Amino acid sequence: MKEKNIIAQISKKSFKKKLKKLKSDVTLLNNRYYLGDEIGRGGLSTVYTATDIYCDYFNEPSNIVIKIPSLELQKNKDIAAFVYSEYSFLKRMNHENIVKVLDFGIDEESNIPYIVLEYLSGTILSELSILDMDKKFKNKLFKTLSKTIEYVHSENIIHADITPSNIMVHKNFISLFDFGISQDIKDNKEISLEYKKVKAFNPKYSATEVLSGSNPNKQSDIFSFACIMYEIYNCKPLFINNSLEEIENNKYTYDLSKIPFFLKNWFRNSLDINPHKRVLFSKYSKLI
Repeated sequence: MKEKNIIAQISKKSFKKKLKKLKSDVTLLNNRYYLGDEIGRGGLSTVYTATDIYCDYFNEPSNIVIKIPSLELQKNKDIAAFVYSEYSFLKRMNHENIVKVLDFGIDEESNIPYIVLEYLSGTILSELSILDMDKKFKNKLFKTLSKTIEYVHSENIIHADITPSNIMVHKNFISLFDFGISQDIKDNKEISLEYKKVKAFNPKYSATEVLSGSNPNKQSDIFSFACIMYEIYNCKPLFINNSLEEIENNKYTYDLSKIPFFLKNWFRNSLDINPHKRVLFSKYSKLI
């Protein structure tokens, strides 16, 4: 009853004022969340800034974004379970370098599932100039991400989409986000929304076995991370001159001349065609 009274009060005192300030095409989800500007779009979903009217009513900042599935995926009968899986993965993790999830819901009117996330300020790694990065930042990036990914794996979760576009940097603070196609290591169930079919992966950072059709695993996450750090240290992508066909056929070379000497062996193993040679990070990150 108290919640209904609060909503009624907000409706009378706040809605009309706020509607005048917001764009006419803003969507209201479950009479609580207003969608604002689009700030990110991928093969699976779109991310919007948002306002929580409960917070707004009590004059507290929302500092949230809302992620909803793409129009193509909204038609899928399993979409709610798919969206909830990301919420579930994020909910069970607690790490300072992983985006925080706040809520999950299914809008009563549109039947669209969504998740509410903390707003991450900063710049996406893919938008930063590698040439402006100093050695100290590159090493910090390696150390922070290696520990973060290792934590994800310790929770029996595979990220499955580690790319520069899913890493936020803010004043040297680093956050990993977008667990939309993540999988539980212990879960043998097949995901009906196969991410390759909706172009939700980036071949520049995908392990060769994944491109060939195998399911992602810890080793493919390590390969993706190695591709990112190779690009950061070398100032050029690993696959810059390689076609997708060459990558899938394991015909690629790499130059480790600009890689810190104490990480060369890690890169050799982590970029190996054989997934079993790819190793965890802890003993290497301690050297930085």
